[in-house]
Amino acid sequence: MWLFSKSCCPKLLEILYLFGSKVAILGEFMSLSLPQFDRLCTQLLSPLGAFQVIRRTRTGDSGSDFQLIGPAGSSFRLEVREYKRITPATAESACIALKRNSQTIDSQPVLFAPLVSDRTAEIAQRHNVSWMDYVGNCRLVFPSKGIYVWRSGIDNPFGKQIPKVLNVFSVKSSRVVRALLEQPLLGWQLNQLAGCSDVLVSPGLMSRIKCSLVEDGYATIQDGRLYLKRPDELLDDWVKHYRSHRPQEYSFYLRGDIEHVERQVASWCSKFGIDYALSRFSAAWRLAPEVRYNVVSMMVSKNAILDDTLNDLIANFGVRPVDSGANLILQVSADESYLSNRRGEDIPTTSPLQTYLDLRAMDGRGEEAARAIYEKYLKQPFKEAAEQAVRHHEGN
Repeated sequence: MWLFSKSCCPKLLEILYLFGSKVAILGEFMSLSLPQFDRLCTQLLSPLGAFQVIRRTRTGDSGSDFQLIGPAGSSFRLEVREYKRITPATAESACIALKRNSQTIDSQPVLFAPLVSDRTAEIAQRHNVSWMDYVGNCRLVFPSKGIYVWRSGIDNPFGKQIPKVLNVFSVKSSRVVRALLEQPLLGWQLNQLAGCSDVLVSPGLMSRIKCSLVEDGYATIQDGRLYLKRPDELLDDWVKHYRSHRPQEYSFYLRGDIEHVERQVASWCSKFGIDYALSRFSAAWRLAPEVRYNVVSMMVSKNAILDDTLNDLIANFGVRPVDSGANLILQVSADESYLSNRRGEDIPTTSPLQTYLDLRAMDGRGEEAARAIYEKYLKQPFKEAAEQAVRHHEGN
């Protein structure tokens, strides 16, 4: 069996050659000037022996047929399809077609492109299709042949030639993401979505967000409307970004039980016209009461942290700032949309979607509470949205 290990260093790749009990560690890897698949693959395997990758002559489609010959003379075929550009939006159909074609000629499918993004790589892996980029980052898995190659972290200059797509998880752009995930089955006209009260972005930005969502495979256009395609993946990727950009937090202590603390803070918010909602565990206990909490979390609008406002909370409500032992956390929302779709009439909670984001951004028990929110509020509509996207695709 041959196994190449993952490396995060762009200049050095450790290669492990496993054959029986022998392990050899090899060092500096080659640099390539001509990104031809047969040459690149041959050089990639050269530390393991005299491998050969030979192009076979074939006409009739855009695929390429290669023969991989091992040191002992054994060989098998590779069905390689090269794309000048591959995106998550096009990777799904590309992998399906490549896998189907390779099965008809008893070969191993490989996708080859200048740049393969993490999301495209995930799609290829899901369809059991190997891949390689122009500098040799790759995942080549041929189990029946005992070959496993995984290479990553090598700087790819070809990526610099591809225009960067918009970050849909930035504060302003994520308003669109939020609206889509709040109503995952709805097909949106772009001007309707841009003008939604919780979105309010320019038509130009809306168009760029749409292009990014479609190109990354999160959404699709059907009959001129924007539909979610992979809501679960969109939410998971938003969580990763949100963890590094979560709301600013202020820690306080206020004597009294949880209900007293919540009422006092709600009274203070009403006094100063502060938008607010219980958040994190405080919200989760009301939305899906499966866990207890002993620290009140409250999401508040930006005007809550004005000097006069905070001074009043401290002077007139018995609240004091603390570095440890807090029983009150104020989360200051980075945008008004964080407080959209609140639940409840007495002391409202953040929406299930916002509550899920905040819980996933926490350590420890946050994951468990987030799972309860997901199961109760998000799982079924997300599943229906993904199934709807499949029906749209099959109908075309």
